[in-house]
Amino acid sequence: MMCIECAHPVTSLYTEYSSNNIRLTACPNCNKFADKYIEHDSVIIFIDLVLIKPQVYRHLAFNRLSISPHLHSNVRRIFVLITLFDVYLTWARVEKEALRGGSGATEVDKRILQFPVLGQYLFFLVYCLTETIVTHLVLRLFSRFVVNQDSTQAQHYEPNTVTIALLISSATKLFPMLMIIWSYDIPAAAKAVGWAVNVSTMEALNIVLMCGRTNACVLTCIAVIARRAVVRLLVWLWVGHEGVGVIRDEWHAVHAILGKLWTEALYYR
Repeated sequence: MMCIECAHPVTSLYTEYSSNNIRLTACPNCNKFADKYIEHDSVIIFIDLVLIKPQVYRHLAFNRLSISPHLHSNVRRIFVLITLFDVYLTWARVEKEALRGGSGATEVDKRILQFPVLGQYLFFLVYCLTETIVTHLVLRLFSRFVVNQDSTQAQHYEPNTVTIALLISSATKLFPMLMIIWSYDIPAAAKAVGWAVNVSTMEALNIVLMCGRTNACVLTCIAVIARRAVVRLLVWLWVGHEGVGVIRDEWHAVHAILGKLWTEALYYR
């Protein structure tokens, strides 16, 4: 456990006098409440999460969801929920691009949409799971090389902490729920959500690892490259040799992502 304000280790977050009476612990280093989110509503936590506040990331990653060596049950639920929304958004984007004949639709996309409905769903499910798993594995592997060894986070660092930070930084993927209420451009929304998730991932790594935004940007770029490479291989294996024809387009997309992420890192630096 740690203070969410200054990242100083604390022995407890609150003292419980009765079932409805608790007193928050003051941090001995900064004299602020060690974790004010103990008494905050989930809605406030979600809003601060969207605003990428470091305090809420520390609250979730170090004080709330990492209380055991295994992934918290809520973390597994978040993973399932985000994956299902990711499948829906990816499927809807590809389908809409193909139907309106946009420049974003490729021959591979059109061939995928010729599969039976169950085959399409299975493809996009495997596609999104592969993207998520590759991202987590790559960042769990490389994060140990950039974590600030002099920081408090280094003493609390565990690979599961990175997984938790990545999942909660992906909460932006839940925004497409608004499609139930308002109808808007799905491809544009998918791109906006993708950029928001990349920026949130970079900030989450910086907050949890205290490695600086430059190192966080480098880690994010490595994850993007690895993810793109693996999913392209998946498309090639699943759809056939036509998947090779989109590699050049994917490289241009990766190049654009890396350039924007680097610009973002330099701006905040």
